[in-house]
Amino acid sequence: MTGVYDGLTVVELADRRNQWAGKLLADSGARVIQIEPPAGGPGRWCGPFVDDTADPDRCLDYWWYNTGKQSVALDVSRQPAQDLLRRLLARADVFLESTPPGTLRALGLDHGSVSSNRALIYTSLTDFGQDGPWRDYRMNDAGHLALGGPMPSTGYSDPTLTPIGGQGHQAWHMGCVFALHGITLALFDRMTTGEGQYIDVSIHDACSIGTESAVPEWLYNGATLYRQTGMHASARRRPDLELPTADGMYVIAVNQTFADRGWAKVDEWMEEKGVAGELTDPKYRDEAVRMADYRQGTAVLDGIRRLIAACKGEEVFTRAQSYGISWGLVRAPEENYDVAHYQQREFWRDVEHPEIRRAIPYPRGPFMCDALGIAPRGRAPHLGEHTRLVLEGDLGLPAAQVDALAAAGVIR
Repeated sequence: MTGVYDGLTVVELADRRNQWAGKLLADSGARVIQIEPPAGGPGRWCGPFVDDTADPDRCLDYWWYNTGKQSVALDVSRQPAQDLLRRLLARADVFLESTPPGTLRALGLDHGSVSSNRALIYTSLTDFGQDGPWRDYRMNDAGHLALGGPMPSTGYSDPTLTPIGGQGHQAWHMGCVFALHGITLALFDRMTTGEGQYIDVSIHDACSIGTESAVPEWLYNGATLYRQTGMHASARRRPDLELPTADGMYVIAVNQTFADRGWAKVDEWMEEKGVAGELTDPKYRDEAVRMADYRQGTAVLDGIRRLIAACKGEEVFTRAQSYGISWGLVRAPEENYDVAHYQQREFWRDVEHPEIRRAIPYPRGPFMCDALGIAPRGRAPHLGEHTRLVLEGDLGLPAAQVDALAAAGVIR
């Protein structure tokens, strides 16, 4: 498979914040050399583990985020390892790091110290960026979603209930996507200038961008958004549209249902199920009447609730779609694995894991392209699996020197 980043060499200083960006690069063809401590970075020890046995080579979270990379285990706190990393950066196209601001400067590995490679795209992905009053603050993924703005817009309409945090790593994902965007722009610029760039990415800034209309509503209208159960937050309160089905699932019934283009079919459907009730009144054929009623959460919404409660989830989803109505069925991630749509699009790709003697399915990228592809090129590396290969093959170190570094605990 050809990838858009074929031929690109990326050095990634292992951290859970930046590993998604490295994975996207690796899945798109780049050679990603991950530098991690000899005992393994935090991403190898966070769990869950295969068979619930803690092992840096059997962490499922690490497997998921590090497909196709190479692992070089260096103790970067020691001078010989710093020298090796400096030599790797002299040959690299991209450096991806997430250490607290100032950490690499103290080791002589900051952007200015390695700028002899003028083509290097040096990317720092940190919690709050390289400057500002918060630059030295530390934050976890959920904390970013809370502080950056997305979390206050999630959860139930009832303001007395607490907001709901997103699924794991969402803030880090946002930061990584913007890091990848910056790297790609810098690569395009380098094609004409021959020069690399320094890219300062703030996860907090990325989260603040991902707050939909909250910022413009406040800046231009002085309005704050209300949480809406099952919907995007809005400055205007609307009835809840996350509705239960007969088999215990939930459907997001968007309000396009009440426009003329969808209502006739839904009206027939309700009559078929015997739940139309007062909606048989001719006045509800008028779209303006229906929309006004919907905003008050009375007869029209009650009819939709009765309809969905009378049907199983899959029936609601497929039948609504056949009418051109974009009702969505709430699914858990694991429920999507056997869905025919994913299978037909070959969304899942098996990756062999010899350590457990079987293949594990991983998702490919979310797009398909005739000439280029994004999909896992191989399993995540074992800790230090490529240390000798890189030091001897790329840097030309004699085997005896590599052995001595290993004996001294500088490498693994």
